[in-house]
Amino acid sequence: MFGDINKLEEMKAKLNSVSPSFCMAKWKHVTIHLMNGHTHSCYLPRTHAIPLEELKNNPSALHNTSYKKEQRRKMLNGERPEECKICWEIEDLPGNQTSDRHWRGIDSWTLPFFDEIRKTPWDANVYPSYVEVSFSSACNFKCSYCSPHVSSKWAEEIKQHGPYQLSEYQHQNTQWLQDNGFMPLEDEDNPYVEAFWKWWPDLVKQMMFFRITGGEPLLSKNTFKVLDWLKENPQANLDLSINSNMGVPERHMDRFITSIKDIVENGKVKNFMLHTSVDTFGEHAEYIRNGLNFKYFDKNINRFLTENPRASVAFMCTFNNLSISRFREFLDWVVDLRTRYGSAQRSVLLDIPHLMGPFHQSVKILTPDYLDRMRELHTYMQSNISDENGFRQAEVEKFGRIIGWMESPSEEGWLKKSRRDFYLYFKEHDRRRGTDFLKTFPQMKDFWEHCKSLVHEK
Repeated sequence: MFGDINKLEEMKAKLNSVSPSFCMAKWKHVTIHLMNGHTHSCYLPRTHAIPLEELKNNPSALHNTSYKKEQRRKMLNGERPEECKICWEIEDLPGNQTSDRHWRGIDSWTLPFFDEIRKTPWDANVYPSYVEVSFSSACNFKCSYCSPHVSSKWAEEIKQHGPYQLSEYQHQNTQWLQDNGFMPLEDEDNPYVEAFWKWWPDLVKQMMFFRITGGEPLLSKNTFKVLDWLKENPQANLDLSINSNMGVPERHMDRFITSIKDIVENGKVKNFMLHTSVDTFGEHAEYIRNGLNFKYFDKNINRFLTENPRASVAFMCTFNNLSISRFREFLDWVVDLRTRYGSAQRSVLLDIPHLMGPFHQSVKILTPDYLDRMRELHTYMQSNISDENGFRQAEVEKFGRIIGWMESPSEEGWLKKSRRDFYLYFKEHDRRRGTDFLKTFPQMKDFWEHCKSLVHEK
């Protein structure tokens, strides 16, 4: 969150002065999935397809689709777009509730544009200030909670073995993904990528934040095309971010680290942030993120931080039910990196969102004894709060919210089904991938046996 919290109440009033459904994210934010031609503004609505006919003479239709313009019209007129229902549900609760609509209004990439946006016709083509793109689904990992439309390795597995048969449905059914337009196009001759590069020279001048996601971005030639372009065409006001699993072959890593060193040290962007995902420590992390070699990952993180003293790193930890057993070691590892590399010039950040789906990998389905382990971790974080080399208050609070979520009631039938699916999924995972759950997670033997008994009970 990049906003000024002191301006939140003021912005609520300003937004509502335009209309009670006006949200600037619909104009100034965009995520574009170029590999399958989908887009959305704000992460909460589902993506929608970008009509190819709209791109023919207007590459900005990657963001300014006719569908999205209609949602803008509704917002200016005080109508509530159905796709934004999460915000409406929050705002309809008793009291002065704060939704994402309000938070987005105080972000640094929306706040300066309030007057401009409210005066802009709903059907105008606008430039977003926060842009996120995924060029390709090419990926060398098969993370347990990922999907074939985001990872080519996942797609290869499903093509060979078919979907995972769980208790009531087929998990990772590519036919459903194909029917709903989520499966990626071939990298070559992709009209959405072609439109992006037509728009890019004008777009980049208007952006404040640009982030490349994947797939694995360091396996896409377009990622390096962006970096090479920035070397020759510096954008001193641009915050650049790239997601990476930091497990790509060394030749890709060499090129990436060298490129970022040139771009950052020579002021060709304002700031650079590496976002990298890891969910716990050692072989437990390797099991969750199939393809990960934790020692190689650790080596590459240390190399990146050593060779790029002004570039920051953010660890995206998607906290799930396999994260707990070695999470204390992971926390210590992050603190050690902060101690060695943190400085006034850059940050080593930790984000701990909890996994919501697939349900069978959520901490919500764990048995009550795991709450004690979570509370121990929380106490450890609380006892080591520090703005320098310890844990940040926000990180501790976010971890505490996970515990609160675990403690909230769950419907018994849902719990049983999800626990059955946990066993069915990871049993098949072991068969396909040559892994061994109980050997890797001996600490979870009782939970494994409990889930197994539910399958046989059914």
